[in-house]
Amino acid sequence: MIEPARIQAAIDILDQVASSLLHDGPSADVLIRKYFRTRRYAGSKDRRAITDMVYSVIRNWGFLSDISKSDTRRMILLSLPQETDFSALFTGNDHAPTQLTDEEQKFLKERHDKEPHDVLNYPNWLESRLLKRFPDNFNQELEHLNGRASFELRVNLGKTTVAKVETFLKAENIEFSRGKLTESAFILEGNPRIDDWDIYKNGDVEIQDEAAQLAVLLSDIKPSFQVMDLCAGAGGKTLAAAAFMNNKGQIYAYDNNYARLKDLKPRAKRADARIIQAQHLDTAGGKRKNILSEHVGRMDRVILDVPCSGSGVWRRNPELKWRLNEEKLLQYCRIQKNLINEGWDFVKHGGRMIYMTCSLLYDENEDQIMDFLNNHADARLVSYNDIYKKQENNNILKTLSEIPECLALSPYSHGSDGFFVAIVEKIKLA
Repeated sequence: MIEPARIQAAIDILDQVASSLLHDGPSADVLIRKYFRTRRYAGSKDRRAITDMVYSVIRNWGFLSDISKSDTRRMILLSLPQETDFSALFTGNDHAPTQLTDEEQKFLKERHDKEPHDVLNYPNWLESRLLKRFPDNFNQELEHLNGRASFELRVNLGKTTVAKVETFLKAENIEFSRGKLTESAFILEGNPRIDDWDIYKNGDVEIQDEAAQLAVLLSDIKPSFQVMDLCAGAGGKTLAAAAFMNNKGQIYAYDNNYARLKDLKPRAKRADARIIQAQHLDTAGGKRKNILSEHVGRMDRVILDVPCSGSGVWRRNPELKWRLNEEKLLQYCRIQKNLINEGWDFVKHGGRMIYMTCSLLYDENEDQIMDFLNNHADARLVSYNDIYKKQENNNILKTLSEIPECLALSPYSHGSDGFFVAIVEKIKLA
């Protein structure tokens, strides 16, 4: 595809994104896949270039839509390099965008007053909540949230070693750095396709952000444990937990979304994780309660990676910030509260529930934990640093949370996704 055709394709997709954001429709990645499914002539370089243009606009959606009056053509105009020869691209010929109107040309002449690079780009209604999380370094934190996330791998320590993965990457001349928070993390340059790599096909590595790897590390899971992953999704944390168990014990992986959970079985086979029992939680007619009832008071660990706003992963999915509103946030909080109380029933005395979100907001994190503790006399917080120091050679990890036992991470302060972890232990009451 020629460059003008790529630009027109980006405009077409952005028109769909704008409608989807307005009506809470499909996500941008779904729309992009659907668009290219019917345009087989678009090569991999075309798809990559068009996708980059689309996400460049989405990252700055709030600012760009405001100054362009939600005109996607103008949003694209602002996102293209200032030195672009627009007359050569907007010709109306050969699938190119139509010629610029007089108003668009005037708009472009004034673009020096509209550059988005100094704008922090967050929904205004979240400002007080974000300031509460980031009372210091607010600008730097938001700038990093507007950036792009790195591509990170988790070494399957239940099957291979860090040294073997490092040897493979060096032999393939793949640029990488080691994780800062966990031994198991590798950070790769760019956005490589790893499907054909031997270390991926053999189950030696999985794609997983370092913050998620750290959350499972802090779960302090041992061989022979009984473990429940109550919101397993596609099983990333389930597999990370299995790596600590040497195929001894049991992991019960549940999710109410069958489409997500079905990916776990082939991933577990690839990872040689033979202790995982995955089951779809059907909520109809009280089936969920019946399925879970056998686990009451039996679990050494309950992993609770609850549905949330996703404000900590804006780097990976920037449209989430424009889809969130007060009503949705309240809905997430209600779901979280129900899951915390449900998950606690399965923890045995001396066992632990690990509550985690990829959210930056106190509503979904500290507020939920404090409310839970205030209503459960048999619950006590375990400091994440007590576990981290033991696991990572006496290192200290600084939290952004006002609750010192809880871990709150951010891209600027820790180089990871925004993430929250609270470790709650069940104690016997006198």
